[in-house]
Amino acid sequence: MKQRGSMVLILMGLLVFAVAVPSPAPAAVSVGGVVWGNFVWSDKINGSYIVPRGGGATSTPLDTDKDRDNSQFIITFQQSRLWARFTDDVGGVKMSGVIETDFNTGDGNALTSNSRHLRLRLAYARADHPSGFFLLAGQYSTLSNNEDIGFLGKYAANDVNGPVGSRNGARQPQLRVGWKTPLGPGQDLMLEGGIEKHSVANLGSASVDESQGEGQTLPLFGGRVTWNSPVVRIQAGAVLGNNTVILAGGKDESDGAWMVFGSTEIIFQPVTLFANLHKQKGLGRLLGGGGDFATAVLVSSKVENIESDNLSAGIKFQLTPQTQIDAVFGWAKADEITAGSAFTGASLETLRTMELNIKHSFWKSWRAAFAIMRNEVEAFNGTDGDNTVVATFLQYFF
Repeated sequence: MKQRGSMVLILMGLLVFAVAVPSPAPAAVSVGGVVWGNFVWSDKINGSYIVPRGGGATSTPLDTDKDRDNSQFIITFQQSRLWARFTDDVGGVKMSGVIETDFNTGDGNALTSNSRHLRLRLAYARADHPSGFFLLAGQYSTLSNNEDIGFLGKYAANDVNGPVGSRNGARQPQLRVGWKTPLGPGQDLMLEGGIEKHSVANLGSASVDESQGEGQTLPLFGGRVTWNSPVVRIQAGAVLGNNTVILAGGKDESDGAWMVFGSTEIIFQPVTLFANLHKQKGLGRLLGGGGDFATAVLVSSKVENIESDNLSAGIKFQLTPQTQIDAVFGWAKADEITAGSAFTGASLETLRTMELNIKHSFWKSWRAAFAIMRNEVEAFNGTDGDNTVVATFLQYFF
């Protein structure tokens, strides 16, 4: 009985301690999303889920493609999104995270109800230490993308994609570390580095299984530096990798892959000027709109990564706190490559896009946008193509 009484006292003591000691504040969690309607007219058939974006340029038909020389009107809500976000404080370390999905997949049939599949866009967690160091792990925009400075999603009418040249391209599984420090009033410097999943698209030969490009031997290694001030913002960096494929007979062939990039914004309210420059070899997939510029497998049984230069520039005018007007130009060009590879002939060599966007927010949770986009393409054999797109977007945020 004495032992049982002691156990009761211990349990009562633990209960009193649990009540007396305050529990950590629970993490703040918010759930939301956007219902996103796209109403798009195109003067040529430009894909099954057309939106005015850099990818629209890569699907612009050449003048010799008479089967697609017809206008089309498309209504789609596949970019509608759902997300969950959390914030927390653990011993002074600011914790945050996001899980975001949409239905913008190409593996559905727009003529069949409920055919678009749910797709994971973002899934990451981030920890920010008071000293300025931070850690990010998960699926997030690639380090080679300017997700902040000159970010074309801020200027494109659909918030997701801008012209070819450089835009918010691949969202990569990754581990990233960084450090941010203030330099003065309104100024700061940020250093970042990390590793990302590496995969290769458009291997350029029917004899090479495209699935070989998924998951390379080594990850991508990257780093960048960002300087912010009230008037000028500058970002620059590089990523490095290696593209490997197995040719017929089992022989491995590799070629180094890399990208250097820079972005800038010059802000004179209500006007913002911005520009982005990417030069890459074998990493065209990361650029989205320049995604045709990847790896070429030559008839001489060698692997040659394609190089390309990619540029975008534009101007934003904040007409009112609720309304902005943007004009953006994008350009991408692949280098000439050895004759006989799969990327000669009718494969695209040059992409150009010109956009005029107007966005307006109203009724607190609603936003409407209007865009006119012109795509121009040229193949290695000199054949041209062009496409004009007119689109209206209507969004409701909840």
